Amino acid sequence: MEIRININEYADVSYIKNLLSKVKGVVSIETDEDENYSWEEIENSEVFAKVIEQSRKDFEEGRYIESTPELIESLFRKK
Repeated sequence: MEIRININEYADVSYIKNLLSKVKGVVSIETDEDENYSWEEIENSEVFAKVIEQSRKDFEEGRYIESTPELIESLFRKK
């Protein structure tokens, strides 16, 4: 059986692949574009600049959610 997932250009592909690899029954994960970028390439990209600018605008306009330490810990807790 096969499932196709379409993601936008801002998606964290490596995180999604890692997440899916932990799902019971997943045999393999393939992507159309398996490129690894250096942090310098990411920081200097036009897409990254747009994401940072949008984040700043959202914050200045009050469009953000404050998270409690407990929520953050539950999301990133190592098991």
